[in-house]
Amino acid sequence: MWLPAASAPAGPLAAPPEPPIAALRPDYRQYIGDVRRLDLGAPDRRPADRPVYMALVRPGSAGARGTENAPLTGGVRNDILYDPAGIGSGRSPAWTLLLFDHEYFHARHLAGTTSLPLPGRVSAEVERHFYEAAAWGWNVAEARAGSYPGLRPDEFRETLDRYGEHFAALRALMRERDPAAWRTLSELIRRPPALITRTGSRPATGPVRPSGWDRSTATPGDTAERARADGPGGTPAPGR
Repeated sequence: MWLPAASAPAGPLAAPPEPPIAALRPDYRQYIGDVRRLDLGAPDRRPADRPVYMALVRPGSAGARGTENAPLTGGVRNDILYDPAGIGSGRSPAWTLLLFDHEYFHARHLAGTTSLPLPGRVSAEVERHFYEAAAWGWNVAEARAGSYPGLRPDEFRETLDRYGEHFAALRALMRERDPAAWRTLSELIRRPPALITRTGSRPATGPVRPSGWDRSTATPGDTAERARADGPGGTPAPGR
């Protein structure tokens, strides 16, 4: 069983166990350099509006916010920071695996090894919802395919909520302003299993906009309920 660093066995020969993503995605080390606990003393650990589960950050970053911590694009292995409180208490091991897979997808997207383009000259809002709709859509498809054994119905519902929330927000921002771009992107995001490709990575091009897309976050229940009802294709959650 994977344990957070603080819970790992102590001793000079002890090595921290591989995170659960290693078994699901044996190539994860091509895209993720290190996995560390979020600094418990960092002022950005608990934002005012919602807690952080995990964050994809540039190599060596200690914090999850700010331009200096924004992940890099191209052939760079970014790092994952996680808050044990957000992935441990009251959660199944499958939820932790799902969140790691979420950041794995982000890392591959930034590395240029998915079929999704990187956003161009778009607003921070569009960028954030674009990245998150794609990654949560990936999680929904993988959950339905059985990639996260033991995922509870309420955890799957939360995943579906996040997908619907970001998809609906992206649709509201793009459908009328840029209908051609919306048709293209929405078609890609609706087919998450086809997003992963085996093409080569692009060269590193510097930080992406630190708009918060890489923060896998919880969402207040009332917002999530509205998002589920407005989600892509009206896809129902289990039991609905």
